[in-house]
Amino acid sequence: GATACRFFDADVANAITGFGQQTLRWTRDAFAEQGVRVLYGDTDSVFVEVAGRDEVEPLRQRAEARIAARIGREYRVESRLELEFDRYFDHFFLPRLRGGRGASHKRYAGWEDAQLVVVGLEAVRRDWPAVAARLQQGMLERAFTDRPVVPFVREVAEQVLAGECDAELVYTKRVRKASLDRYTATTPPHVQAARKLAEQGVRVGPVVRYVITATGPEPVVPGRALPPAIDRRHYLDRVLAPIADAILIELGESFDRLEGDVGDHA
Repeated sequence: GATACRFFDADVANAITGFGQQTLRWTRDAFAEQGVRVLYGDTDSVFVEVAGRDEVEPLRQRAEARIAARIGREYRVESRLELEFDRYFDHFFLPRLRGGRGASHKRYAGWEDAQLVVVGLEAVRRDWPAVAARLQQGMLERAFTDRPVVPFVREVAEQVLAGECDAELVYTKRVRKASLDRYTATTPPHVQAARKLAEQGVRVGPVVRYVITATGPEPVVPGRALPPAIDRRHYLDRVLAPIADAILIELGESFDRLEGDVGDHA
């Protein structure tokens, strides 16, 4: 698909993508025809709900056979495709898109062999504050092991408001080369922080660390104290609330219901 490739051919590149998508749909159909609930499909994988591990291999074999038969009927060639079993989750969490319609793309968590597996969620993203990972991982671990989730959320929220975890509120963002001069109409927080560093005579590297304060983004410099007047309400509304609600909504709860109680205790 790259024009610089000596074998470049747009039609071939499109065909590869097209056949991949078709095969994924056929895989979904092969499971659905067996009465198996398909939870989610990715670029190269399908997530299905099974009653237990002993069902996996028979289902895989039957689905693979159905795909091979379909290829034989439609293209009159022998299938060389193999459907591979990847992993088995005892519990699985697939967050909804904001607004409640559909599932997020390449974002999920599972409980495998008593270990938490997180893909694409805030807990494994470097551009979110550390408190986001602590909250999300803690909530998922408790939900997957049938332990109370709400008290933990309330505890983290109270700690944030009380200033007990300011060091976990630092954002980390990459700054593209020469990007500081490109922003004119709007200026993202990390660029504002980077410009303040430059004004202080501090060399701006490829990564900028900052916190949100009452007066806006302020850079965080290793070895120096955190900037004063951190806007902890920002972190409650913009970091904790959306992460918590994605899980709480599945438990019939919401972060808004906890806020009054958090305010009373903080």
